[in-house]
Amino acid sequence: MHLAHRAYFLVLLTAVMAIAGIWSSEPALADLWRIPAGLLLLGLALEGWCVRRPPVGVRLATAPRAFLGRPHAAAFVFTNASARRLAVEYAPALPAGFEPLAQVRRVSAPAHATVQDCVTLLPVRLGPQVWPALPARVLGVLRLAWWTCASRPEQRLVVAPDALHNRVRPRGLAGGARPRRVAGAGAELHQLRGYVRGDPLARIDWKATARAGALVTREFSEDQHLDILVAIDAGRFSRVRAGALDRLGLYANLAARFAEIVTHHDDRIGLVVYAERVLASCAPARGLAGVTRLRGVLEQLSVQVAESDPTAAAVSIRALLKHRGLIVLLTDLDDANIADQLSRAVRLLAPPHLVVVAGVHSREIAELAQGEAREWLDPWIALAAAEHEARAAAQRQLLQRLGAPVVAAPAERLEQAVFAKYEALRRSRRV
Repeated sequence: MHLAHRAYFLVLLTAVMAIAGIWSSEPALADLWRIPAGLLLLGLALEGWCVRRPPVGVRLATAPRAFLGRPHAAAFVFTNASARRLAVEYAPALPAGFEPLAQVRRVSAPAHATVQDCVTLLPVRLGPQVWPALPARVLGVLRLAWWTCASRPEQRLVVAPDALHNRVRPRGLAGGARPRRVAGAGAELHQLRGYVRGDPLARIDWKATARAGALVTREFSEDQHLDILVAIDAGRFSRVRAGALDRLGLYANLAARFAEIVTHHDDRIGLVVYAERVLASCAPARGLAGVTRLRGVLEQLSVQVAESDPTAAAVSIRALLKHRGLIVLLTDLDDANIADQLSRAVRLLAPPHLVVVAGVHSREIAELAQGEAREWLDPWIALAAAEHEARAAAQRQLLQRLGAPVVAAPAERLEQAVFAKYEALRRSRRV
């Protein structure tokens, strides 16, 4: 219970009348303070009796599934079972998987009716989220005090990895295979077209040329199906903030969207999640089944407090991939503690596989290294940032010398950089 403005007025009136009675020589004024004090106590007793049962019920109106990092619309629905209008104040308590809402909110619930208070939630962690008790209070019938009436919304919501906002249209044949131009003869004739300067003479169709009276070139197609495996580092460094999400959330969204991209090329997609050991894995699969299984594994991810061990993940990946494939390793490229283990993991995997190592390049550290000194401590901060940048650059160069392409980009551009590298490797037939 918390006193309202009207109650504080009665308390102040009681104190003033009590002081006046003490200072006054009139005996009639000595006990006048008892009147406002009695009114306050009687009013509080009456209000307490009226709210002996919770007059307001609350539930959460929302979709049962939210997407990580995407604003999610919801509403707290208050049901007033009493015969009078109620003023309700509440603190919108949220599960740990959502960005907190700090502002206390107030609604007015009509008698025997419901009222909605719409809010926008931002999911920041994966997995099922159980709603905590909602701290709320109701203004009493005499408006003397706010009475606590906390209740728990009966709602269970699952935060899933985000999907592509603009759906990618399938390209190529209806069955999923995509025709690709190659330098030599392929397995299947794709089309005949006019001769273009530079076409090999071996690709000229002389019979079609004789019929058309002009040079005609044969163009062949070839189906390319890749095994792709995304390895996600869920160690303690994945808790570092990267924009609105932590790095684990960023990696999970990237992996889920990447799965949608590769299935349009009829490639198979798999997943390995590791920290000090392998936490979860699923073998590469094609189509909707592969995407669904990968998203199901991603929904259960959480940051581990242990150090990451890429070598243990590499051993598991070698057992999981039976044929040459593309491995996209999403990890922290700035962590010098795992530099040796990361290079050892790349040596274990390549060859036969092609490993792409991708991570967030911290723009803040680069700005610290190049920033102008304004205080006496700034030069030392710049030196530390420059040394950190030099170590990260040396680690990226080592990985590239081992034959592993490195994708280092700010958090908001990492996804597009990985997709572009995948398309480039596929076009160049590096896998």
